[in-house]
Amino acid sequence: MILQAEAERPPSVGAEAMHPAVWGAASRLWRDGHFREAVAGAAEAVVLMVKIRTKRNDVSETSLWQQTFSDKEPQPGQPRLRWPGDPHDRDVSTMNSGLRSFAPGVQMTIRNSAAHGVGELDDQSALERLATLSLLARWVDECDLVEAPELPSAGGPGA
Repeated sequence: MILQAEAERPPSVGAEAMHPAVWGAASRLWRDGHFREAVAGAAEAVVLMVKIRTKRNDVSETSLWQQTFSDKEPQPGQPRLRWPGDPHDRDVSTMNSGLRSFAPGVQMTIRNSAAHGVGELDDQSALERLATLSLLARWVDECDLVEAPELPSAGGPGA
């Protein structure tokens, strides 16, 4: 019976094992019982990761996610994040397509409700949101940054 109870017990994985950007931004607020604010801070940290990685601070956050995972080719100053691997591979293509919807969806549902909400979140709801943000942050880390080819300078050789 003890073995069966242990087998049925859910895994115990601590919040501190979440992506460092997420738990780093949330931990102090979490320990103080400010769960909604912890989620909002973690969401901002994930957006900041993308802003730094793409060197973009020129668009709103939801638009940043949409443009970063766009299926369009990168433009100068508008790099893209792509799941690694052959883009024609079905798994890679599916992952890129999913990220195009998932990342802005996380922004609009988790970040916006945490940042603009007035009520407190309970610890379970907040933990689930942090786990979602952590997953998104890990996927962002795994993606390749794809930049537009540099244009030849007007005064360079051969001009």
